[in-house]
Amino acid sequence: MMNMEGKRELSVVIDGKVYRLSGGSDSYLQKLAFYVDGKISELKTQAGYNKLSTEYRDILLALTIAEEVFKLKEEIEVFNQDSRDREQELYELKQEVVDKKLQIDTANKLVEDYKTKVNELQKRMIGLETNHEFR
Repeated sequence: MMNMEGKRELSVVIDGKVYRLSGGSDSYLQKLAFYVDGKISELKTQAGYNKLSTEYRDILLALTIAEEVFKLKEEIEVFNQDSRDREQELYELKQEVVDKKLQIDTANKLVEDYKTKVNELQKRMIGLETNHEFR
C-alpha cells in the first residue's frame, strides 16, 4: 500500500493493534514489529505490568530494549578488543617469522661462504700436494 507521499507502507500488528509502517523493506519492518511485539509479550508476564499506566509501560519497554542495546554494544566492544588483540598477536607472530627467515637466510649465506672457503682450501691443498710431489 502507498501513502500520500508515494512511500510504500506495511501493516503490522504490535500488541494486538495494527500499525502502518514505512521506511524499509517489508521483511525488515516485519522483523522489527515482531521483535517489539515479543518484548511487550515478555513484559506482560511480569507481575504488576498490567497495572502500570500506558506511559510507564512505554518507558519500561524502551528501557528493556535500551538495556539489550547496551549489552550488545558491550559485547561488540569486547569482541572488537579481542579482535585487536588477535591482530596484534598475529602481527607479532609475522614479525617472528620474518626474523626467523632472516636468521635462516643469514645461516644459509654463512654455509655457502664456508662451502666456498672449504672448496678454496681443498684446491690449495691439492695444489700444495701437487707441487710437493714434483719436488
